[in-house]
Amino acid sequence: MRILQLSDSYPPAPGGLEQVVQRLANELADRGHESAVATLAREGLPEVSDEGSVRVHRLRGWTHKLARFAESDDHLLHPTAPDPPLVRRLQELIDQWQPDIIHAHGWIVSSASALRLGPDTRLVTSLHDYGLVCAKKTLIHLDELDAQCAGPSLGRCVRCASNFYGVAKGTALASGLREGRHRLSKVSQFLPITAAVGAASAAAAEPERSTVVPPFVADDILAERTRPRPPGLPEGDFILFVGALSAHKGADLLIQAHRELASQVPLVLIGHGDPAPWRVLAGTADVRVLQHVPNEQIQGAMQAATLVVMPSRWAEPFGLVAIEAMAAGTALVASKIGSLPEIVGDAGLVVEPKPAEMAAAIDSLLADPARRELLGNAGKRRATWFTASAVVPRYLAAYEAAKRSGTT
Repeated sequence: MRILQLSDSYPPAPGGLEQVVQRLANELADRGHESAVATLAREGLPEVSDEGSVRVHRLRGWTHKLARFAESDDHLLHPTAPDPPLVRRLQELIDQWQPDIIHAHGWIVSSASALRLGPDTRLVTSLHDYGLVCAKKTLIHLDELDAQCAGPSLGRCVRCASNFYGVAKGTALASGLREGRHRLSKVSQFLPITAAVGAASAAAAEPERSTVVPPFVADDILAERTRPRPPGLPEGDFILFVGALSAHKGADLLIQAHRELASQVPLVLIGHGDPAPWRVLAGTADVRVLQHVPNEQIQGAMQAATLVVMPSRWAEPFGLVAIEAMAAGTALVASKIGSLPEIVGDAGLVVEPKPAEMAAAIDSLLADPARRELLGNAGKRRATWFTASAVVPRYLAAYEAAKRSGTT
């Protein structure tokens, strides 16, 4: 097949989604498919470049005039409406290359859904978050982490998005999502990364056209070898958290749970963000914060940890940390929220994101090495479901299903 990936950003821009798209494009090329990427242009990078077996096209549009609204210089903000100059350039590329599949990732699907597709070209889109129904992509209503979003409605979404982005940007993004829903009829297959994301996105992504296909990790993550440990880890047992040092990831919840433990076991936080508030919150407890840790050493820390804890307070769309912990054979404790129960399954304990319940689950596993071993072994088996060898064929099956459909 001839397959074109569309992504708002692409490496060298950092980010998990960007890495997912790059891995997928390369895996498809390795399997003998013609694989290319179209993404938003960035200063200092060529318009077209061959990166291994994948050709990358960097295209300009009005989106570049929105750079000041982006979260960082590395990530341009594609709006929730089509970008007319970008649509024209994409159309030229598609008319010339004639892909079988156009696979959109992120809000660039707004421009993709405005394309004129030939009779043999199908559009699919991955749902990496809640971005088809939530202008913030998080389902966090009015920044209240413990408040359940009641679902999309124009008035509620404009208010929430305006509170987060400011009135002009928030109103434009929320209104664009609502107005653009009719164009999604051009999508042959929606590919939510978990069933939870698919269910939350059902107002925009029809379930009968949806197939769950998760992100994947390299097969070698399961290799039986000892990874290097980062400096600063405790000797003996310790509890490990990996992720942004923020309230939505539950860093504060975990520190409070750590205070309530019956067992005196150090807590290690590996992540990015300002560590000062978390050190202050921890007080004199044995809580260590490590930053700028290479991924190989993070995996080494997971291998050495007694438990990995994911205390998220928001509805995580996926949870790559869980996959890496499972691959390391380390038992998990995770919040019963978002996609985490679906990902963790029988590899850990899933509890309400409350300090007392989190502490009780951690204490129960610290006191039961045999159960930790059972959960760790279950995790190793479960991690195989999320490797390239297991997941890429699921993408190809979804592409074949899209080709058989009559939706153009």
